[in-house]
Amino acid sequence: DRGDDTREAVVLLLNALVTDGLLTDPQMARGFEKLVLGWEDLQLDVPDAPGQLAALLSARVGLLDRGLFARLPEGLVQKLVVGLEPGPPREALETHLAALRDFKAGMDERLAEVLAGGAAENVVEWLNRADKASFHHEVVLGACLVSLDDADAQFQERRRVVLCLLSHLSSNYSLTDVDIQMGFSRLLGSLQHSGGALTSELQKNKRDQVTSLFRGAVEHELLPAEFLKSVRRMRFGGSEGVEVIRNVERQTPMHSRRVWGSGDARHFRQEVRESIVEYFDAHNAQELGRIVEELHLSDQEQTMFIRKLLVTGMERGEAEAALDAAEALLGRCWTLSEVRGAFVELRDVQEDLVLDFPRCRECATDMVFAAVGRGLLEQQDLICDGANIV
Repeated sequence: DRGDDTREAVVLLLNALVTDGLLTDPQMARGFEKLVLGWEDLQLDVPDAPGQLAALLSARVGLLDRGLFARLPEGLVQKLVVGLEPGPPREALETHLAALRDFKAGMDERLAEVLAGGAAENVVEWLNRADKASFHHEVVLGACLVSLDDADAQFQERRRVVLCLLSHLSSNYSLTDVDIQMGFSRLLGSLQHSGGALTSELQKNKRDQVTSLFRGAVEHELLPAEFLKSVRRMRFGGSEGVEVIRNVERQTPMHSRRVWGSGDARHFRQEVRESIVEYFDAHNAQELGRIVEELHLSDQEQTMFIRKLLVTGMERGEAEAALDAAEALLGRCWTLSEVRGAFVELRDVQEDLVLDFPRCRECATDMVFAAVGRGLLEQQDLICDGANIV
């Protein structure tokens, strides 16, 4: 929504970040996909948004893989066609659009056959004959969309068939990881644009079914847990998409845990912080408890989680809310020993906290006495000045 000079400056900056290794090509592609998913909303404020998105893929800009152009959604390509004057560029786009529509028509026929009991191998043979690898993500999106149904029993059967089909296509390399992830990204994007067209009950039903499809894709190892974390951070699908991904992560804890077990401590710390911040935003201790249970924390990590909960409560001026959660989840998520360990850790780190939070000592002392009053700590945990934990 700025002038040409600003856009050129941004392109130069992004190119420099890629050159210096501070941005990777996959990160750039995900950022572009985020814009593609929201192109209709962008167009409300920037009428030329479709043209500007296409321009980012030009050889002159050199910022993104030009192969992404073939993967643009049909609606966006149609908008580009309408905006062009008659001539070779428009004719080329019309040819591409016609090929995309032909592919999707053939895809719909094959998907209908599979849902009626046809063999998945027939889809493989058709994909090989069509020879349109850049459109294969449409198979993923189309299969997911065709499985959605108002009747839950019908959906469950279609879901089973669709997940078996996608697993088959993935195992014989008809679908790549890019195809699968882009297809599911577009599925999230469909939530963002269907809210106004559906009643709240139908929208919830669609959201629940999309959640179920994502959960199945994770359980079939079609989607990695890291993909879920990435699309949630970037808010693919808006608030509806974020809710779907949060629910999927909670329903597939062991798959999400693999990411942290691989040594990616930064993502684990971020997950802990996000869950704590969400608690203070909603003050829903039971929801926090579900998240903690699904994180499968070790005893040491449990103590660390409580300590971070206490620190965040002090920093936000919501110490009572922090203690509310610690008390509500006692016996369910943690023991008195772990709560006591968290207060010990709190005293150990307060010298570091005091630099950014000068009242840290006073607040910690107040919280200790409040915890004793709630039965989270015992009188013997206090020494005579009431300031330290034994």
